[in-house]
Amino acid sequence: MTTGARYDGMLADGMAHQLRRASQAVNASWQVRSGDLTPPQFAVIQVLDERGSLDQKTLGTLAAVDRSTLTPLLDRLLARDLITKSTDPHNRRRQLVALTPAGHERAALGRKQAQETSRWIEELLGPERLATLTLLLKELGDAGHHQ
Repeated sequence: MTTGARYDGMLADGMAHQLRRASQAVNASWQVRSGDLTPPQFAVIQVLDERGSLDQKTLGTLAAVDRSTLTPLLDRLLARDLITKSTDPHNRRRQLVALTPAGHERAALGRKQAQETSRWIEELLGPERLATLTLLLKELGDAGHHQ
């Protein structure tokens, strides 16, 4: 067996590789249903829809979007009139972000699209395996914050 063949097998069987492939499949399914909104953009508008106006740092933490990604992401949502940004009157260094009426409408549509993606995954895996996968992915995601 050549080194290349051994590497290909290890890569194909590797957990990190399979997580990346799974992420690509879910993102592709999401894009079919919601070509105008990326998963991180949806996370941001969903958090704002649930929580109301938030400062950028809190919004990034709750939506699990890092600071370097959040600023350009918010600029794109602002350009589409889905959010507003304003200076916090109590702390001029803080930017407050809120949904516009169009942003609230897009959040509602995004929830329907997310449910369609979830149904697709449940049809593929079945409800018990999906529940197990969700629990394991949450545990893995939470562990990333404790390194």
